[in-house]
Amino acid sequence: MCADIAREGVAAFLDRTPVSAIRFPILAPPAWTRLEPQSLSGEPAQALTARVHDPLWLLARQWQFGEFDGEDAGTPVAVELTGTARRFTAFAPEGQPARTMTERDLIEPEVEAEPFTGATLRDRAEGGALLAAMLEDAGASVRSALATACPLAVPDDGGIAAPVPAMWRLLARGGIDGSAAAKQVEDGSFAASWAAGTGELALQAARDWLEWYRANVQPSVGLGDCWRQARLEYDFSVRAGAPEDRRVCRAVAHDGGPVDWYSFDHEPGDSVAVEGEAPGTAPEPIDSTVHATRLRYAGMPASRLRRFEDGQVNFGMVEVQPHDLARLAFLDFATVHADDWLIAPLDVPRGAVVEMTSVQYRTTFNERFSVEQGNTGVQDFELFTLDGSSGEALRGLLVPPGGRTAMEGAPVEEVVFARDETANMVWAIENRVQGPTGDPRDRTLEPRPADEFVTPEAADLTYRLETVPPGWWIPLVPVANGRSGGFHLRKGSFTDADASLGRILAPLPLDMFEEEVPREGVVVRRVPSLMRDNKGHLRRWTARRVSVAHGGASAGFTSDSALRR
Repeated sequence: MCADIAREGVAAFLDRTPVSAIRFPILAPPAWTRLEPQSLSGEPAQALTARVHDPLWLLARQWQFGEFDGEDAGTPVAVELTGTARRFTAFAPEGQPARTMTERDLIEPEVEAEPFTGATLRDRAEGGALLAAMLEDAGASVRSALATACPLAVPDDGGIAAPVPAMWRLLARGGIDGSAAAKQVEDGSFAASWAAGTGELALQAARDWLEWYRANVQPSVGLGDCWRQARLEYDFSVRAGAPEDRRVCRAVAHDGGPVDWYSFDHEPGDSVAVEGEAPGTAPEPIDSTVHATRLRYAGMPASRLRRFEDGQVNFGMVEVQPHDLARLAFLDFATVHADDWLIAPLDVPRGAVVEMTSVQYRTTFNERFSVEQGNTGVQDFELFTLDGSSGEALRGLLVPPGGRTAMEGAPVEEVVFARDETANMVWAIENRVQGPTGDPRDRTLEPRPADEFVTPEAADLTYRLETVPPGWWIPLVPVANGRSGGFHLRKGSFTDADASLGRILAPLPLDMFEEEVPREGVVVRRVPSLMRDNKGHLRRWTARRVSVAHGGASAGFTSDSALRR
């Protein structure tokens, strides 16, 4: 066919040949399906040497750019670190007396634990059962005598609309009240009553149980409350070292959860002193020699010629603008100066402010160099520095005495602060409260109030003064802030009694700043938390968590309504 086209021409060939008989080739751009190096000799050694045609030219370019003007600089090998550590010695909720902190204390329970108002029925029953089990393990079978001396009493109502379930009344028969047993162990009367005739091992088991009960269930002394209802956040201060050291750090707006160095501000003018406190001790010295290692991070450029780099992190795809100086500096460090950074690991004590006084290193040529502080010149360089309102920074690393991430259970109480644009009001919706047994109870299952109508005789319309919202919808009414022209929110009621049943809305009066309730609303929950300290002991407490709600709410509140009969 190609020869016919060549002899007759394209036009004549198309005139006498049907179109269906012509086969046109489909031309597509070439595409690579596989790329691999090939050697003519079969030996890839020459290609792997990466030889160049004119090495003298490359040497001349290196000389031209000054790459040969170097120094006899050795690589840092050993780093000598000296400093001081001042441990946390005092803790104070805002506006309340301070108390002493020890090395065993965890800061999360100190901050989030609620003031004790009474053990729940479940806590008292479980505490008493644990005491009986520990005594049996110690060889003392005194369960019957313990139940007789410390009977478990069940309240009728406990301030909650629903009574205690019948199951709990049945389980309380023969139960042991942990709170009553704790009082007897503290005053020593237990040795002559239900622990009479037992050995020293059983008495020590009772004292060990008391230590656990006071630390996790019912503290013997009242704890300060760091929760600020007006702001829905925590506010507290800590002090490191002696009072004269002026190392006071304050967490003004802590939302809850883990406490880290960035939660604090340095406030040297504040005073956190414990009543009857002994004179402070000298700070702990730090003297350590460690090896210097290269800084490594994900996506770091490879330092060798033939080495595959990790493609999961691609700094070349970062979107950055010329005015974004922080991101440009980060990319410059990640791609250019990454090999110029070394790490000197140092173990520091928990719950302390660590300040370095000297950093020296030795090189491979046994040269000794001192590293000057970066914040002593005109252009200060600072990392992990705490600033404050006074402008005086804390030149040190603050290491809070925190544990691992706390385990949290299901919320035992939930309150939603929402705005009702229709009624032009702010509501505190108490969806869930904690009953006398310790279990949560859903208030939305309570019966709703019935509407009251006024129906005059021989009238076509029915007059309704106002609709009555459910009992768990507590109004927050605006109250003027003196002569400032603003206002704050205060808990109100449609009756003479307080309709709130939980702990979140318990204070009287309860005031909140108006800006703390945005248009989307706020949810405050009480959640049980659990954490182990540095000795492995369990710590239990109830914390509060604040999160964003799901928009506005409407209680259907109306007034002065005329309805057809």
